[in-house]
Amino acid sequence: MPVPMEEFIQYLVESADPPVSVLIADTFFGWHSTIAKRYDLVSMSFCTVSALVFSLYYHLDLLKMNDNRKDIIDYILGSRRLSKKIYPLTLSFINSMSTRNAWSSKKCIRRCEMADMFICNIVHELEFEPISAIQENHPMYAIGPLISPLGFTNSLVPTNLMPESDCTHWLNSKLPKSVLYISLGSFVPCGKKEIDEIAQGLMLSKVNFIWVLRPNVVGYTEPYVLPIGFEDEVKDRGLIVSWTNQNEVISHHEIGGFLTHFCWNSTLESLWYGVTMLYFSLMTDQLTNKKLLVDEVNLCDKKSLRLEVAEKINKLMCGKLVDELREKTTNVKQIMKNGLALNGSLDRNLYQFISDVTIKICDRSIP
Repeated sequence: MPVPMEEFIQYLVESADPPVSVLIADTFFGWHSTIAKRYDLVSMSFCTVSALVFSLYYHLDLLKMNDNRKDIIDYILGSRRLSKKIYPLTLSFINSMSTRNAWSSKKCIRRCEMADMFICNIVHELEFEPISAIQENHPMYAIGPLISPLGFTNSLVPTNLMPESDCTHWLNSKLPKSVLYISLGSFVPCGKKEIDEIAQGLMLSKVNFIWVLRPNVVGYTEPYVLPIGFEDEVKDRGLIVSWTNQNEVISHHEIGGFLTHFCWNSTLESLWYGVTMLYFSLMTDQLTNKKLLVDEVNLCDKKSLRLEVAEKINKLMCGKLVDELREKTTNVKQIMKNGLALNGSLDRNLYQFISDVTIKICDRSIP
């Protein structure tokens, strides 16, 4: 990526009218700050994970040095009040990263420190502590949530390479809040045993569900095969698709819960629609996202046996705590909507962001 990208940016700087003056790129590309500096561009590192997770990456060395400590983690950026939530995650966060992945992430973070600014995909009110702490050392702007429901991804150009199944007709045949939506992301493989247990748990739960089950969900060498008898058992209450438009599905009134791997985009989208979640985290930031926002509604982990999966699905969908769980999620949804209201935190942050970027551009144009 860096070589063709640099050739393209060189063309834009030298030939485009008007010429490019700013480069925004994902923090974990790693190469963008170097290229921006070479062509005297304003460099912005776009943090696509939560601000707290960014802090964990930022302090990876400290986490490794102190992973056996059980006291308050006062050395983590912005964690003063979050330390009790963070501690159980630090060791799993580290262990989930391969040596190569950890080295690559650390390298990207060190390079992104060269950026003029950080921008993050979050509503300021949800992560004001880590954001404020980062701002003490580096400009950071919360300009989220950048998610499909708000129209940021509306385009004639497809943003997804996989064909999407339309679930609307099937959903319309179900009762409100009666359908569990299940999706474990677009590319990270899961263990076959865990997927089998989810399948068995779904059969036992007797709930309605839509399951996005990619052919490569357990690996890229051979497609996953559901347990014998599964499709016959769930044919009247379950819909299995290889991919679908997630926002169109979870925005339906019939959706009552979401079994998710807790990637940041799915977390924000689910909160935006006020859909309660069960977690099945697979790696890195997913382990922390579940604690950061909706600790009380995380009811399932990937070590659960089928009976526990069934029990927790029913607990989420029709148990005694349903109203309480949905109220908690609705409260977070309201915080997000308040941040996006007229003159809310997003407006203020965008205004400050544009103002500061303009100043940076002007400074570079002065000989």
